[in-house]
Amino acid sequence: MDRLKFFIVFFICVSGVIFSQQKPVLNSSVDTTSIKIGEQINYEIKIISDTISSIEFEYNQSFKPFEIIEEFEVDTLKKTGEINFIKKFLITSFEPGSFPIRSPKIIINDVLYYSDSILIDVLNVKVDTVSKNFFDIKNITELEKNNEGWWKKYLFGLFLFSLIFLGYKIYQRVLTAKLKKERVPLAIEKAIKALKLLESKELKQQKDYKDYYSKLTEIVKNYLEEDISLDALESTTDELISKLVLLKDAGKLSLNKETIKNFKTVLKTADLVKFAKSSPGNEVAYTDKKLLETVLLETKEAIPKPTEEELLKNKEYLEKLKKVKRKKLIKKISIIVFSFMLLAFISSVSVYGWKNVSDTVFGNPSKTLLNKTWIESSYGAYPITLSTPEVLNRLKSENSNQRFESGSITNPIYISLEIKPGEDKTEQQDIQLVIDELIVELKNLGARNILTKQQEIFIEKGSPAFKIFGSFDYLELDGKENRREYVSLKFQENNGKQLVLVVFERDNEYAKQMADNIEKSIIFKKE
Repeated sequence: MDRLKFFIVFFICVSGVIFSQQKPVLNSSVDTTSIKIGEQINYEIKIISDTISSIEFEYNQSFKPFEIIEEFEVDTLKKTGEINFIKKFLITSFEPGSFPIRSPKIIINDVLYYSDSILIDVLNVKVDTVSKNFFDIKNITELEKNNEGWWKKYLFGLFLFSLIFLGYKIYQRVLTAKLKKERVPLAIEKAIKALKLLESKELKQQKDYKDYYSKLTEIVKNYLEEDISLDALESTTDELISKLVLLKDAGKLSLNKETIKNFKTVLKTADLVKFAKSSPGNEVAYTDKKLLETVLLETKEAIPKPTEEELLKNKEYLEKLKKVKRKKLIKKISIIVFSFMLLAFISSVSVYGWKNVSDTVFGNPSKTLLNKTWIESSYGAYPITLSTPEVLNRLKSENSNQRFESGSITNPIYISLEIKPGEDKTEQQDIQLVIDELIVELKNLGARNILTKQQEIFIEKGSPAFKIFGSFDYLELDGKENRREYVSLKFQENNGKQLVLVVFERDNEYAKQMADNIEKSIIFKKE
């Protein structure tokens, strides 16, 4: 009986441990099991368990021949008695056929698991060449040259020229007025002006006469010091008259006796007013002022003309003065020119846009390639003629194919040309085969997530051709992923096959123009 009880207790304990560690359940699902080439599939893996301490998915999962477009983080959903872990992938395939989506490695609590595989049908894109109506190529219609808006650039140029001319005239007037304002007046001009401003009508008290005559004599003495270099301010009346007489006798001042006499009279009257408190009256004061004006003018005339040596010294001074003024003028003109250049730049940006102006002023490699003289050349044994910014370089080939290229996939534009021996032109070309070959070539260049479109085109002197175009992701050296566009053209001319591939930056307008120009330049010259 004791042994029976022991076995019952042992069984209950072991069963509890076993049932508490339920094995996780893995389910995988897709939103569709049949797609066309390039369409996307939502692939989901669900892990159900009562408790999980760790889940680890295989690093860098691969679903070949399927490609991962996007991988999502694990979502956790808790329910009563269980936990759901959901991992989602967005995948696609560019190869037709039936392929299984195989589960990646999943490590749960240090144990390796796999989910179920799911079979997916990847269908070809059928090209209907029977039910559609085809028409002959239309004749080229010549259009008249579009002259609309031709006058805008000339009007803009005239506007800029008018602004510059108007600014120059305004600057000339301002400069002339400033020079006149800044011109240093002559000593005689300052003296005569000061005398005329000296009022003599309101003299009533002796103090008024004293101030009046003090200013009168000060004006004249300042003039004599400045224009004749005579020590006049510190001289008495007799000393000043004696100095003038000495200058007259030495021939340095051709004053007549009457002028000296009149000057002496005014100075004596001034001495009486200042020292003897005399009040001569308004009439005498006015007469003395007019008399001194005459004395100043006659003194100015009496100054002999400068000698040749003095003129030379004065000339050097004037030259220096001109140089200083010239430097100021150049500086001001430079400021005005810079201002108008800035105005022109701002106007250009407002009219043509910042990108066009900056690319023109500062330079843009793609725009330089677009605007340079392009080179037209024929390539290969089965010749194709096209124009490119640079001559295509021939590459070594181990078979009978010929390859030419310019640039690289990392450049703003990459051009590749491959020429093969061709079959009979009446042979039906398989567009899907062309797309498949192109996808392989783009993958070899490093392309990912390739999108394709196709259309039939016609060129001058050639048969209908296939045009395949689209975009893809490219991983740069710095780890940044950029979107690029491509145009692939397949021809069957001159007993051969010609494949042209142009890859360019998606957001580069100049590169797009170059791709268009290359396509439009393709011709086949018949022997």
